[in-house]
Amino acid sequence: MIDVEEELVVLKARLARLEATVQHLSVAEPADVLPPLDEPLDATQLRAWMRAQGLTSDLPPEAQAHAERWRQLPEEEKRAHIQEMRSLVLDPPLSQIIIDNRR
Repeated sequence: MIDVEEELVVLKARLARLEATVQHLSVAEPADVLPPLDEPLDATQLRAWMRAQGLTSDLPPEAQAHAERWRQLPEEEKRAHIQEMRSLVLDPPLSQIIIDNRR
């Protein structure tokens, strides 16, 4: 019975720390999240700031090449590809494939 009581004390302490962290994050000022702005950041500045915060990283060269090939496709071909992907039926469903691969 002592083990259960000790475990309960540990869990209560962890819960208290978690609640304190959530409370701190929920009242964080916007300045804690984004740099002070006189004017909105353009896309390049925003990407640079996000990269500096560790939120994003540069694409590997292979992914950059794929993205460039996609951008070069005619709009009609892009729409056709998107439509094909949306109508794709997987058996088993993708969610099941992901679950199985996590095991």
